[in-house]
Amino acid sequence: MVKKIIISYFNNLAAIVYNNKIEEILVVNQNYQVNDIYIGIVQKIFSSINAAFIKLGKYGKSGFIHFSDIKFLKRSKYINHINEILFINQRVLVQVVKEPTVHKGPRLTANIHLHGKYLILMPFCNTISVSHKIHDDNERRYLYSLSILMKPEMMGLLVKSSAKGISENIILRDLDYLKKQWFFIEKAIITKSCPSLIYKDEDLIKRVVRDFYEQSIKKIIVDSEEGLKLLYHYLSKWDCISPISSTELQLYDKSKCILEEFYVKEAIKEALKPKVKLSSGGYIFIENYEALTIIDVNSGSFNKSGNSKETILRTNCYAAIEIAYQMRIRNINGVVIIDFIDMHSQRDQLQLLEHLNRLLKLDNSKPQIVQLSELGLVELTRRRRGQSLKEIFGNIDSKYFNSKFYLNNSLYLALSTNIYSQALDKNLLSNKNIRSLFFNKKFSKNILLEYKFFHSCIYLYNRYFIFIDKTNPVYFFNPKANYIVPLNFYIRHIKLE
Repeated sequence: MVKKIIISYFNNLAAIVYNNKIEEILVVNQNYQVNDIYIGIVQKIFSSINAAFIKLGKYGKSGFIHFSDIKFLKRSKYINHINEILFINQRVLVQVVKEPTVHKGPRLTANIHLHGKYLILMPFCNTISVSHKIHDDNERRYLYSLSILMKPEMMGLLVKSSAKGISENIILRDLDYLKKQWFFIEKAIITKSCPSLIYKDEDLIKRVVRDFYEQSIKKIIVDSEEGLKLLYHYLSKWDCISPISSTELQLYDKSKCILEEFYVKEAIKEALKPKVKLSSGGYIFIENYEALTIIDVNSGSFNKSGNSKETILRTNCYAAIEIAYQMRIRNINGVVIIDFIDMHSQRDQLQLLEHLNRLLKLDNSKPQIVQLSELGLVELTRRRRGQSLKEIFGNIDSKYFNSKFYLNNSLYLALSTNIYSQALDKNLLSNKNIRSLFFNKKFSKNILLEYKFFHSCIYLYNRYFIFIDKTNPVYFFNPKANYIVPLNFYIRHIKLE
């Protein structure tokens, strides 16, 4: 069982591959992302729900913050209303904890968390915590004692599960890096205007090494020399590679796109389709809404067993395996309702729920089964860690699936350039912020573009422009545009006027 990471540095996309199957996809975009830090302005306060909306920038959606997320700013333990902490036009430092949806802005918190490889620094929270994933009591006591000794004054620490078995020097180095990062944020708060972005976790290589790298990773493949250097830098910095390490770093230098070579594009395209076929012959339908996902299980052509009860149970078990996988790769968030094939036996129902629960334990987003309703619907919740694939890759018409798909954040991935060209051109016009187009595009003709000249009327020339010569006008309404002209020349003509 080989586990590897595929990184497309040019496309800001990475995929976790386990046994030649795409398990998880990571995309870095230019929109609001988890862990981004802003200095915002309080725009509206709703005392009825004890919450406020924070303006994060000149454009874009305002963020939502609840009273429970600003309790660290309380000056007294008797304060229970948001009006006693925030007021209109107040500057406040906030961090994104949930990415925005189609109709909702990002969820914010005032309790800043700075994430490292082994530690999380909390500048406004004077507590110490150790990850529950570390089960060894001796290791927990050791890490807790070490945290007491190295904790910065009036700051909190959370020890991550990756710190297990790591030496003190490496953990201290990680803490020093987080402290420098916080000092930089403090300086940026003073110098930058409000509202504005203070810190963005946009380095794809850094996020991959910090959040996804583990000892079981056998190979990391990247399609850029610069990305390979950054990869080696972060692995060395966090002491992830050593002479005994078995992780292999590889530069992908073929002409074919790395996302096509390792079938990442194909996996994304299939993950955007509502119908998923099961290996047993059945199929499932997945319908996504803003805060709700409905999954319907159908038996299809599955008929291997002569017993109908056994057939239904087997189909549901096969469907549970595929549902757990689809929730991970699609990053389905919020409430999920699964309509399995009806089972009248309570024993079979419990067996299916136990099987599904074991599969969900492998998910890092910690899905929780709520109940099996009287109608036979399984209700569960999955924590929102980021935008789902459908939210990121935009709305795609099913009849153009074989032509292309694109990201909302201006990352464009061409799946084909030869079919559905009319639909492609129409969609290109609607997307105004495309960063890159057609990495593999080949032009069949060389066209020499001629110079174009703009000729205005003489009246406008005489009124708004003064010419040094025939081709260099001075525009008086916008002095910044006249940076080529000496300032004294500009002032002289202003005085003459």
